[in-house]
Amino acid sequence: MLRFRLFGFPITVQPWHWLVLALLSGGLMHINNRETLAYVLMFVAAGFVSILIHELGHAFTSRRFGCQRVEIVMHGFGGVAISHNPRFTRGQHIWISIAGPAVQILAGSLVFFFFWNDLIPDIPIQSLLASFMVVSFFWALINLLPVYPLDGGQILWHALGPMQKSLTLRISMFTAVVVGLFLFLWLKEILFPIILGFMAYQNYKMLIEPTPRRPW
Repeated sequence: MLRFRLFGFPITVQPWHWLVLALLSGGLMHINNRETLAYVLMFVAAGFVSILIHELGHAFTSRRFGCQRVEIVMHGFGGVAISHNPRFTRGQHIWISIAGPAVQILAGSLVFFFFWNDLIPDIPIQSLLASFMVVSFFWALINLLPVYPLDGGQILWHALGPMQKSLTLRISMFTAVVVGLFLFLWLKEILFPIILGFMAYQNYKMLIEPTPRRPW
């Protein structure tokens, strides 16, 4: 378990975080030379930084809205910025949810700008930043899906209001199943469909449970 502080935020990195990123690289099961190993390590490093930027977007926005106790946990499914004793309005909740993918897309766009203008001549750095760009765009777009507890699901929850809990969770379940099947057929990978399927199952359970806590 790795623990450190950044910009005043306590950050915990669980071991599963590294493993899932390695699996997402697509090269973990095919490491037979230094080049493949280097690619997997660079993908893990790029993914970690990109997801951390995402969570820092949530954390800084929470702090901006008055919550001084925010911690970040990097787990197997990505990361979460946890605000302790928050007193946010529905509008502030929505802005906090938007902030994560927004800064992640901005960071990916800056890297794309450097690629577009041929400002990255070194091949190892190109591979590292290419992985960063892919993770930044893909992770941000996945998080904007209206699937609870992803950022898009958080936005939907607060936009519709707590009285529409059932509608929110039904939209979330439907989206998770459809997108999970699409990703499986398109990418021929099972990890994201499993994650989305787990979220759909959790949403189903929440239909008959008390109002859940709201992490980012």
